[in-house]
Amino acid sequence: MNKKKDYEVTAGNVFASLGRETSDELLARAQLLDQVSSLIKKSGLSQKEVAKKLHVTQPKVSMLVGGRLSAFSTDTLLRYLSILGCEVQILIKKPRSRIGIFKHKGCIAVF
Repeated sequence: MNKKKDYEVTAGNVFASLGRETSDELLARAQLLDQVSSLIKKSGLSQKEVAKKLHVTQPKVSMLVGGRLSAFSTDTLLRYLSILGCEVQILIKKPRSRIGIFKHKGCIAVF
């Protein structure tokens, strides 16, 4: 008996596999959210305590822990990481020459 799969296994960026135009940005934001969520869970603090430290409401912390990507901008997630004690660094690699500008699309990644 053949059972039809209701899903597709992909490798790499799931947002690119879904055809999202801003797949690099979405993946980077998802990785930032994952870091924030992990730090909150490992903190041992209640969501109410975390909310107070992040200057947000407890439901907002619940959305962070629950992975609600659409509720948070990259800037907000970077600010939360800073408040949580992370050192956040942004590295920009410029094209090798003026000719390289607009010739090839760059990428956004979280390491």
